[in-house]
Amino acid sequence: MWKLLIADDEPKIRKGLRNSLNWAEIGVDIIGEAEDGEIALEIVRSKHPDIILLDICMPFINGLQLIEKVKQEYDECIMIVVTGHDEFSYARQALRLGVFDYVLKPVSREQLHNVVIRAIDEINSIKNRNKYYKWAQNQLSQNYKILKEKFMNEWLENHFSSSEIREQLDYYQVKFADKTGMLLVKPVEKNSMVEMDDWDNNLLMFAIQNVIEELVENLQPNIVFRDNKDNIVALTGIPNISDWFQLKDKFESCMEKYLDKSIRVYQKVIEKGTDEIPAVYDALIDEMSRESSYTPMVIKAKQYIENNYFKEELSLEDVARDIKVSASYLSRVLKQETGTSFIDYLTQVRVKMAIQLMTDPSMKIYEIAERVGYNSQHYFSTAFKKVLGVSPVEYKKGGR
Repeated sequence: MWKLLIADDEPKIRKGLRNSLNWAEIGVDIIGEAEDGEIALEIVRSKHPDIILLDICMPFINGLQLIEKVKQEYDECIMIVVTGHDEFSYARQALRLGVFDYVLKPVSREQLHNVVIRAIDEINSIKNRNKYYKWAQNQLSQNYKILKEKFMNEWLENHFSSSEIREQLDYYQVKFADKTGMLLVKPVEKNSMVEMDDWDNNLLMFAIQNVIEELVENLQPNIVFRDNKDNIVALTGIPNISDWFQLKDKFESCMEKYLDKSIRVYQKVIEKGTDEIPAVYDALIDEMSRESSYTPMVIKAKQYIENNYFKEELSLEDVARDIKVSASYLSRVLKQETGTSFIDYLTQVRVKMAIQLMTDPSMKIYEIAERVGYNSQHYFSTAFKKVLGVSPVEYKKGGR
């Protein structure tokens, strides 16, 4: 049954409306009558009628004021003005406030029947719309993370315009810090260094993503998601560049400790704002693809170098000892597969890290040299110039 409230200051009018129709026959229950606007509002708040028949001229709170208050508190209610005031200003104001219809007294049984039936049809439509809206909201809530991940992947694949990206970022409440970095994480078999099979990979990806989300929790803002190539992507703020680059070692050690699995981590600072994010992602994917042709031994050697490049006395023998092969054999295979010697690769890693540290304007050249494993700024400058053709000072000033 639909609930109906009659609000009119004239008892004769209230009685006439009450007796005009067989309300039960059309599925309507009269839940109350009000002689003024205040009483009507109390009934609305306590009984939540579906339809209100109301006059405009009522004491304390008039009909127009009542309409406004009901709309603010209970928007699903249908309101029909039944009044003797045939003035355009009243009708215009009532329609502006969103009344369903404006009927002049005296109202016939047929006229009242028709307007109430139309009101019931409208209520049904509203209920159905709200039911669908709530269902859609529930579906969106359940699938929000999936939709957000889908957007991030489509963005990385350059499927959106700049305006669409901004709109989607706002919708998904994705924000980035002034200095943001990207990490790309790939799970690999601990012993063979090949990709996990599909079943194990799905389980492992879920576990890795959860561990990474915890590890970057304090690097706000951040977003961690799975890409379409079975990698985990993490975009995080960089409060401290040195600490951020140590995440690589932290990620790898945590996976060993908690999951007994190996991962490869590729990371890069985003220097030119969010528009650069797809390009940075592509660069990391290319780096990962090049590495896929390397043997497990070379990958392990590279991993050890990348995690220990800052040690001043790091040697080929240290790396060979860690991966349990001879130094001469490692040197030969490293040269064959990467095209560079151990010392050249170590220098490349150190220069690459130095470049990233240079994004922090507060860091001095000698501090950067020490951070990447050189005890002499002169030696660091020589190595830097050998790789890039310019000195660290020139590079930092923009002469790259």
